[in-house]
Amino acid sequence: MKYDLTIVGGGISGFHAAIAAARCGLKTLLIERSSTIGGLTTLGLVNPFMKYWLDEEILVKGIFYELTERLKRNNGIFYNTVDSELMKIEMMKMIKESKVELLLRTMVTDVKTTRDKISSLQVQSSNGEKFDIESDFFVDASGDGIVGYLSGNGCFVGDMNGNNQALTIMFTIGGVDFNRIIENVRRDPDNFFAWVSPNMEVISVAGYFKEIEEAKKKDPYLPIDHFFYVQMPGDNRVTVNTMNISKNAIDNLKLSRSVVDGTIMVDQIFNFAKKYVKGFEDSYLEKIASEIGIRESRRVKGIYVFSGEDVRNYRKFPDGVVKGCYGIDIHSETKKVDEKDKSFVPRYGDYYEIPLRSLISEKFANLTIVGRCFSSDFEGQSAARIQPTCAGMGQAIGTAIYLALKNNCPLTKVSREEIENQLLKISNN
Repeated sequence: MKYDLTIVGGGISGFHAAIAAARCGLKTLLIERSSTIGGLTTLGLVNPFMKYWLDEEILVKGIFYELTERLKRNNGIFYNTVDSELMKIEMMKMIKESKVELLLRTMVTDVKTTRDKISSLQVQSSNGEKFDIESDFFVDASGDGIVGYLSGNGCFVGDMNGNNQALTIMFTIGGVDFNRIIENVRRDPDNFFAWVSPNMEVISVAGYFKEIEEAKKKDPYLPIDHFFYVQMPGDNRVTVNTMNISKNAIDNLKLSRSVVDGTIMVDQIFNFAKKYVKGFEDSYLEKIASEIGIRESRRVKGIYVFSGEDVRNYRKFPDGVVKGCYGIDIHSETKKVDEKDKSFVPRYGDYYEIPLRSLISEKFANLTIVGRCFSSDFEGQSAARIQPTCAGMGQAIGTAIYLALKNNCPLTKVSREEIENQLLKISNN
């Protein structure tokens, strides 16, 4: 099997890379290990889309903006939270419309290289079939940097001690009384994080410190220090993102144990909410994520390593192809919330840029990396790992690869202006 471009990983970054490349006219293959696309957005129930705008300016436009507009037309997005099932539908429609070839339930098992290029991938389907895939270019959008790792490209793991960010399991709750929630926030503001307001456009609440203290008198092993949820599309639904478990996302045995523990924690947290939190008395557990939420695992070394200092200094680059404004946000395992935590929201008054060089392998000229495994240090990744920024990486690299093939030049010679202009041509907005 031979393609112009092969993408490994059908999450939000890989999806955007595939749509961009296919709309440009490239013969594009998207490989995904699960039975559907969307990654943590759909299977992991990760919500909301974290901040990707400054004042009135949307920083990630193009195909990502088109996707959000399609969701709006079908009531699949509310403010910046999405319905995972409607998201799957819209993404699959765009896959079919763009003529992307999709290969599901398939994993990469080996990478073959020649000098400074990757020549082919060996993949295996869930039924045991093995075959090779050749391609002019490859995109590692796997999240775990599997292509970079198997190819022998340099990789980073975790912080200076090798610890990954904490994992989570998201879940949704229905039958929530929003009026009672707002009343509670208004009556006892000190019981919540400082940024929580009763006048919010969208219900987004974190806190309930008194309730948790009371609950822990009966259940000292309640695995949360605060309760955090956000309003979802539809009637009286919220998505819950409140647990931090295990710091190891590489060891599959430990990861599997985290899934067991995290699923049991969902039951504990939901029962806490139903018993102690005003507005949740008549609620029901709607859905548990089928994929554990991995914030950071393996990062593939590129030509340039995007850093926390780049974020802090709002650094702009001549080859900057993605804009971001979300701040450094590192999750550790459960700890006692202090006053600093209560007021903390990653926030920046300006944007930073991710350079094209951070999306290109340091070792192989035809290997690119997008999404949470892009070339970055621990702090830089913690800011850029959010879904809109990852989508921006994907659509930029899919477009850049087309231009490199069209102009018969290295990826590093493709200009940001060329990428921006081509994205305008292929985006339906």
